[in-house]
Amino acid sequence: MPERTDAAPGSPADEALAVDLLVLAARFTRWAGRAADGAMPTALWRALSQVDELGPLRVSALAALDRTSQPTATALVQRLERHGWVERSADPADARASLVATTPAGRQRLAEQRAAAGRALAPRLGALSGQQHEDLARGLAVLRDLVAHAPPGG
Repeated sequence: MPERTDAAPGSPADEALAVDLLVLAARFTRWAGRAADGAMPTALWRALSQVDELGPLRVSALAALDRTSQPTATALVQRLERHGWVERSADPADARASLVATTPAGRQRLAEQRAAAGRALAPRLGALSGQQHEDLARGLAVLRDLVAHAPPGG
């Protein structure tokens, strides 16, 4: 990908692009969640995804990452546990604390939820022109690269 010459990194144009990306990504994610068959509540999907990506982690870390309160994160973890999608284990660094990790059933449910959302959205993507499809694929590659180089948890 060629170097940008039109603006310095972190410019107002980059900030505006970032805001637009965040708003559209959130809308797209909500749309996908609503469209999926057997949809998992968004809060559970988000929490399970974070535990799967970043876990095992403490409930306090999940709360910080999800920018929610500790009681809210605790309630989410309890709901995920009731479904068998996460499990707690002792934190080897602190016997008073526990770590939350995704179970095989949780990874399976996450894959099912993502597949259901993909099936629901596929007809809309199929309606794109060939050029739009290629543009979207290139944009996803850029996003994948950005995320791959992001600091853990941030």
